[in-house]
Amino acid sequence: MKIFKIVVTGPYNAGKTTLIKTICSEALTTDRKVSRDDLVKSTTTVALDFGLMRIGNHMVRLFGTPGQSRFQFMWRTLSIGMDGYLFMVDSSDPMSLNDALHMYMFFRSMHPTTLHVIAANKYDKEKKLSLDVIRSALKVPDMIPIHPTIAYNKDSVINVLNALIRLIQNSSPIVIKHSNPAKNI
Repeated sequence: MKIFKIVVTGPYNAGKTTLIKTICSEALTTDRKVSRDDLVKSTTTVALDFGLMRIGNHMVRLFGTPGQSRFQFMWRTLSIGMDGYLFMVDSSDPMSLNDALHMYMFFRSMHPTTLHVIAANKYDKEKKLSLDVIRSALKVPDMIPIHPTIAYNKDSVINVLNALIRLIQNSSPIVIKHSNPAKNI
C-alpha cells in the first residue's frame, strides 16, 4: 500500500477545509473566528487542516493550508515531502483571482516539478467562471488539469483527488544526473 501526501491549498474562502471535512470522517482543523470586517465566512484556518482517506488500496494524507498570505510559513512547512498538491480556487468569485494567482505562483516557484491539479470549486453556482477564464487568470499551463469541483459533494471530491493520484502514479520520476567530482581527480 502506497501512502500519498497531498497538500490542499488555495486562497481564503476557496473551500479547502470543506473539501477535507467532506471526504475525511475524522478531520482535524484549526479554524478560528474571522476578525475581518468583510465577513465572507465566520471562521478561517490558522495552521492546518488534516485528514486521512483511502483511494483504492492507497492511503492519502491530506494537509490543508491556511489561505491567507500571512501564513506563508505554513505553506512552506506543510508542503515538505508532498507527492502532489490540489490548488483550489473559488470559481464563483472573480475578485479572488488576484490572490489565487499570487498563491499559485508562489507554489509553482517553490515546487516547479511537483504534480498538481486545479480544483475550480463552487462550480454548482449559477455565476461561475469558465475553466478557460480560470486557466488564463492563473496562468495555468495547458498540461495541468482543471476540474470543476463542489467541495461539499463527496463524489466531486473523490473525482478530483482520483485525478491527482492517477497523475502522480502515471508520472515517471525525474532523474537528475550529477557528475561525480571525485572521478575527475
